Amino acid sequence: MTDQRKPNPRDSRMADQPVLRPVGPLPKVGPRPTFAELAAQADERDYQPLAAHLDGDARAALGLPAAPQAVTVDRELAGRVRDYYFEHPAKIAQLPDTIRDLINL
Repeated sequence: MTDQRKPNPRDSRMADQPVLRPVGPLPKVGPRPTFAELAAQADERDYQPLAAHLDGDARAALGLPAAPQAVTVDRELAGRVRDYYFEHPAKIAQLPDTIRDLINL
């Protein structure tokens, strides 16, 4: 016959082990930001590094001046750049990781 005893709460793999405690003090957590605060942070994002990685085809498709002229990238233009690169996945694969991350934001 099999042993039909009731399980004891101390019958576990952790029995007789010390209780785990945090190594240091717990981090202080402040209040969560509101949606308006998060939206304000998104507006402060710097999209200007995208300008250095726009090739001639991208500039022509976006209606921007040729390469030697400087381009100021604002939030609206960054959205157009994002749409352009999503339509051309081979080109986005050639960009540095930081620029791809900025496009994906």
